[in-house]
Amino acid sequence: MRKLTLFAIFFLLSPLLIYAAEKGKPVFDGRSWKLGWSLSEEGSVSEEYCLKGESIESWSELVTLQFFPGIQKNTNPEAFETTMHASLFSVCPSLKWESLYQAANDRIWKWSIKGCPGQPDQSEIARLKSTDEGFHVWHYAIKKSSIPQDKEEMWLENLKSFTVVKGE
Repeated sequence: MRKLTLFAIFFLLSPLLIYAAEKGKPVFDGRSWKLGWSLSEEGSVSEEYCLKGESIESWSELVTLQFFPGIQKNTNPEAFETTMHASLFSVCPSLKWESLYQAANDRIWKWSIKGCPGQPDQSEIARLKSTDEGFHVWHYAIKKSSIPQDKEEMWLENLKSFTVVKGE
């Protein structure tokens, strides 16, 4: 029984252990950002940052870090992006999507929605980085139907600057 309990604990915590061994390191924009929400569950780890004075329930801009340990064994970055596109398109057929950069282990895309029932107008730019441990996906979102050009350029550079660091 003890071995089974230890195995169950290890299995449930393995995404956390992997995340502790490898973590995305964000680059922000000089304003005050705070961790508003985080979740670690089987198959993914997520952190969402909002501007100081805002909350996850009421945000104007949001930075999200996601880690999907082991997913690289079952899919590739191109298929992941395609799935993300299809998922958003099913919610909002007026979705505007653009792939900005594609490499074997690194992808960047942006999207925007406007006038979708039940969804605020918003835009996002995202980067996926595949490592031996899994996929890291970093997102910058804004509640506007398109990201203002100056913000898009800045956040594109910020996303390119995000790195994966090994645990300390």
